[in-house]
Amino acid sequence: MNKKPFILLLSMFTLASCAKTNLLYGENAYNSPVFDENYYTEWEEVNKIKTSKSESGSRFNFSCSDYVPPQGEKAKEVTVNGQTQKGYYWAGDKEKQFGYNHNLSNIEKGFNYGVTSKLFDGRVRCESLYQKSRVQLNSTGFAMYFPKMLASTSYLGLGCRGGSDYPKGQEFDHRNLKVKLTWSFYIHLDNGKYNKVVYDFNAEIPVDFGGNTTFINFGVDPVQLQGAVAMSLTWKCMDERMAIEKPELTDNYKDKTKKHHLALMLYEVFIGDSVWR
Repeated sequence: MNKKPFILLLSMFTLASCAKTNLLYGENAYNSPVFDENYYTEWEEVNKIKTSKSESGSRFNFSCSDYVPPQGEKAKEVTVNGQTQKGYYWAGDKEKQFGYNHNLSNIEKGFNYGVTSKLFDGRVRCESLYQKSRVQLNSTGFAMYFPKMLASTSYLGLGCRGGSDYPKGQEFDHRNLKVKLTWSFYIHLDNGKYNKVVYDFNAEIPVDFGGNTTFINFGVDPVQLQGAVAMSLTWKCMDERMAIEKPELTDNYKDKTKKHHLALMLYEVFIGDSVWR
């Protein structure tokens, strides 16, 4: 078996004793309002894994729910693994919120280290922490090795939104940006080879609109992901009116003197009801 991900994890443990990202990367790393300085593009050499086969991942119960902060004690319901739950419970105690009860930090403590630990702590929104609560991605995306090998999981989920550094970003009129996401898992086989399971899906996400996020989730075939040791996530803008780094294609912002940018703001990754070994 390839020991690289576990050697990498060991080095991380020796540098950090808790989940604070500043212990590894400096307090302000990936925490700049300048998009070019804030993209997280680390792949940890996952792209060098040689796969013998790549296949489309089978999925079911796909849902994509816009987050709207509820009034009072009300909560928006989402479907996870075929069951309706109060997924975006925002008012009240954290122990009642979906994210804090289903995050990977609770399932496997190895996810508490490094920049990517922000994706597994249960925060599906910024909670006034802004850059410190999410990972900002350009279309290059990112990849990571898991701290352990995935034995089983019942569903996958993402909490995300769009972001831009356009002028008057909070007044940006593009509420539902069409994007294509590619979420890949790298499966270690007994013979020392690897397969790749790829989930491609389209979604509409809000951009610069009051911090709203979209929750995307779907059930998966648990057998298909057995032995996963790493994952990668890339995305692509599919809206003809809005091309990455080409603001002149929009109706409202035609300033060609400055290059502006879009980003996928990734707040949370769920590998639900998972078992690691």
